[in-house]
Amino acid sequence: MFGSMANMLGVSAAFANFVSYTKIVLIALIAVCAIAIIVLVLCQKGNSGGFNALSGTTETYYAQNKGKTLEGRLKKWTIALGVLIAVFTIVYFILWSIVQADL
Repeated sequence: MFGSMANMLGVSAAFANFVSYTKIVLIALIAVCAIAIIVLVLCQKGNSGGFNALSGTTETYYAQNKGKTLEGRLKKWTIALGVLIAVFTIVYFILWSIVQADL
């Protein structure tokens, strides 16, 4: 059905099908990344700003180098997945605008 409508509009059916499937895949990837971010954020501890609430002292050497710990890796993965969601969303709307321009 979409292929015949695409031929009437001057868009090749192969390109229309490619865009259609690509949009579905992008939506699925965005959903998977969003679920992964939710899980990663729930696994992380709260951020106290590096100060002990009672004494006002900074945290230990271990806490300052937590980029190499599990907590630091969780934070890096959360940021990476957030960037991936942004990229997938931009690509999705570029494809959507291409299809809308052909209509």
